[in-house]
Amino acid sequence: MPPIYLWLGIILLTIFTLSPFLYLMISSVSQSQELLSGHLFPHLPTFGNYVKLFQGSTGKDFVHALENSLSVSLWTTVITIFVGVFASYALARIKFPFRVTLLFIILAMQLLPSISIIVPLYIMMREGLTLSIPFTSIIILHTKPLLDTTWALIIAYIATSLPFAIWLMSGYFQSISKEMEEAAYMDGCGKFKTMYKIILPLALPGIAATAIFTFLNSWDEFIFASAFSQTYASKTLPIAVREFIGKHSIDWGLMTAGGFVASLPPVIISLFLYRYIVSGLSEGGLKE
Repeated sequence: MPPIYLWLGIILLTIFTLSPFLYLMISSVSQSQELLSGHLFPHLPTFGNYVKLFQGSTGKDFVHALENSLSVSLWTTVITIFVGVFASYALARIKFPFRVTLLFIILAMQLLPSISIIVPLYIMMREGLTLSIPFTSIIILHTKPLLDTTWALIIAYIATSLPFAIWLMSGYFQSISKEMEEAAYMDGCGKFKTMYKIILPLALPGIAATAIFTFLNSWDEFIFASAFSQTYASKTLPIAVREFIGKHSIDWGLMTAGGFVASLPPVIISLFLYRYIVSGLSEGGLKE
């Protein structure tokens, strides 16, 4: 049986971890007067905050922000995983000079604070993205301004999440035995068929862990969403919850109800897919 101090540590850790979420849940069913008076538990619990949250113009804006968060998070996750799979597989399998150095450079991009790149990203979104041939004036693609669109957030999130995704999945691809690939080549499989039939199924835990991290980071992100979103055409849930802070007052009931609804997807994902999250933290990264 574990020593008593281990049980005590687990209990304290559980209390400190769950207390904020439990208080948020309790506050969401409390009346504004009770919240302002400092009552820990509501005397008259009510679901009026949730009714108000999903009714009228407030409800319309909140639901639209919920849809934006879901759309941005899903697109960011899908594109990041699609690009990251090929990039990480190439870094794990193809031998070329400065391969490890390149991977560390990619990881270093993840270490940049978001606030340090928000200005150049804002200018890019304001002017529209331009794809041209280097050292020439030939423009291949020029988009319209992307500010106040969900694509501005998707592009910004991909730029910040892709380095971490490549780093995490490279370790999984590198842990797969090369002999299995060689056996598939001997059986007549090409590169893409081998990757589809052999590599991806074996690396599925790492890919799933990366997808979970990418989705959660996109769902909770605030700085880019605050800078690139001016109207509810592109505002996400963190910004929608912040909107309940007025110039002269704060609607605590709506804020707690909105915060609880916004926190449900990350909590549910963490509870049901915690094994992949632990696997991603313990096994990701370059093995060499």
